[in-house]
Amino acid sequence: MKRVILGTAGHIDHGKTELIRALTGIDTDRLKEEKERGISIELGFAYLDAAEDVRLGIIDVPGHEKFVRQMVAGSAGIDMAALVIALDEGVMPQTSEHLDILTLLGVKLGLVVLTKADLVDDELALLAEEDAIDLVKGTFLEGAPIVRVSAKTGEGLDNLRSVLAELARKIESRPVHGLLRLPVDRVFTLRGHGTIVTGTLISGTMSVGDDVIILPGEIRSSVRSLQSHNRQEERVMPGERVAVNLRGVEKSEVHRGNIVAHPGEFQPSHIIDVSLHALARSPIQLRNRQKVSLHHYTTEAEAVVILPDQEVVEPGRSCMAQLRTTAPIVPSVGDRFVLRSLSPSVTLGGGEIVNPRGIKLKARTRKTFVELGHADQPGIVMALVRSCGLDGCRRKELLGLSGMAATRLDKVLHQLQSTRTLVCFDPAEDRLIHGDFVQMLKKRMLARLAAFHAEHPLREGMPKQELRSNVPGNDKLFRKVLEILVSEGAAVDQGETVRSSSHQVRLKEEEKGLKEKLANMIIQGGCAPPTLKEIIKETGKDQKEIKNLLGILEKEKQVARVKEDLYFSTAFIAETKRKLAEFIKREGAVTPSQFGEITGSSRKYNIPLLEYFDQERFTIRVGDQRVLRGSGTSGDGGSVA
Repeated sequence: MKRVILGTAGHIDHGKTELIRALTGIDTDRLKEEKERGISIELGFAYLDAAEDVRLGIIDVPGHEKFVRQMVAGSAGIDMAALVIALDEGVMPQTSEHLDILTLLGVKLGLVVLTKADLVDDELALLAEEDAIDLVKGTFLEGAPIVRVSAKTGEGLDNLRSVLAELARKIESRPVHGLLRLPVDRVFTLRGHGTIVTGTLISGTMSVGDDVIILPGEIRSSVRSLQSHNRQEERVMPGERVAVNLRGVEKSEVHRGNIVAHPGEFQPSHIIDVSLHALARSPIQLRNRQKVSLHHYTTEAEAVVILPDQEVVEPGRSCMAQLRTTAPIVPSVGDRFVLRSLSPSVTLGGGEIVNPRGIKLKARTRKTFVELGHADQPGIVMALVRSCGLDGCRRKELLGLSGMAATRLDKVLHQLQSTRTLVCFDPAEDRLIHGDFVQMLKKRMLARLAAFHAEHPLREGMPKQELRSNVPGNDKLFRKVLEILVSEGAAVDQGETVRSSSHQVRLKEEEKGLKEKLANMIIQGGCAPPTLKEIIKETGKDQKEIKNLLGILEKEKQVARVKEDLYFSTAFIAETKRKLAEFIKREGAVTPSQFGEITGSSRKYNIPLLEYFDQERFTIRVGDQRVLRGSGTSGDGGSVA
């Protein structure tokens, strides 16, 4: 069955509620005050099976000028509109404003319903109809069906049902594979059930048992039960009016304007880039830095309008703009919105969101901002990922932000990743970063390596952790950028260290001589080599130069660093390991004093040597003794080669 949301619009007392009651048998005025005053104050809801294959969810909006904010909340997300005009009064102020709002919200299909046909003669009815035709010229309702009805006598109601069904069949069904988004327009409690929220399901599906999140606020919950058009459902579809019974949520925690979604798919935002249109007949101009009331689905938030290259948007004109809200909203690319003045309460304009996660204009060029309004789908995805900075953006978030179908988004991402415009640096989370940030990090890492090599020309490479500490972003991003530098041949990953591919240690003759002298001092020292302090005193050289040369000897495997200030020759280490392995295999274990007999050295050298063999996983300490790794066998540390 085709599911379509129909919204009414029109001036107060033009018969919207009576019309719905006559069509459906449902009184949408549920409040005591509404019944007493005879006017709609809050949104009302009904449904109509207009044909065997068409079910309409109907939203009845207040017509009074004081309740336009409710009208905007009810109209956002509708599929088609019925502009209601009473034949005995004709076009009135809220008729025009409601039509403007429907146009700003991007409604494309609808009809004009002329009510109270029983109160006028044909001549007056014809004048009112001509008035309506003039009003809708140049709007989405130009050329739309016009139906005369009387809720009192039933005149025209069958024809209206037929026209509604015909229009509904023209509506493109909302994709069921979209991401769940339910703007909350009503919250209440029922004894024995708890908190219930209602709204129009604008995208995705929801099933009993689903985990959901209420945004903004990050309130976690799950779906206890679902109802649509007074029927219990296991699963609800986009385009339906839905009541959701939430688990573990207090009524005070949820409000009109919240969004119910699946976790991780949408993110609140305070800054949005928009394509903005100023109403031609608004009495107040839209100005730069103007404070306004932003209406986005059922959310209302105060915002500041930022115009990048002008002070005023002329009536009837459009431009790119940025909106900065005082309270977060949950936007997606392509969402429609309405702007109204704070005082007096007048509709100023509206438009479409082009970037739901904007960056303050001072952080980028005006040219980049203005061109965003002309971006294609890859351009929009690029802008969204760029706006996430070094944190990157998960694919799941991009689905919510971009409003794109998953298959289309994946094609765009494949295209952008193939050119490295976007780079995935965390496959587990499908997290992507804009290529411009990768280039920035590459330059910073290479510059830091160059500075390190200039400061330490005798060191083979820069400790990887030291380089990491000089680069912003998380560890996964660091590893990915380093991987790219290595793949491009710009850097060499040496395990614990990193060097520029162009860096080579080149010793001067004097340095070569000193290196040879250091090697001889340690080799000749045998089981009691000189400490670093003693080497410095003996050579008269500074510590930095000595440590650099010892590092080269270590890399050449002539010496081994046993502790920070103590080096042994690798030949001595190998011979000691051989003797130690033979002793332990014969005796089962070795004590420090027995180890001294093996080395012929003192405790000053023996304890560091034993700890070194432990660190090298050759031996393991058991009490005061050492055994070979692997329960006394050679194991993984018993090799003496």
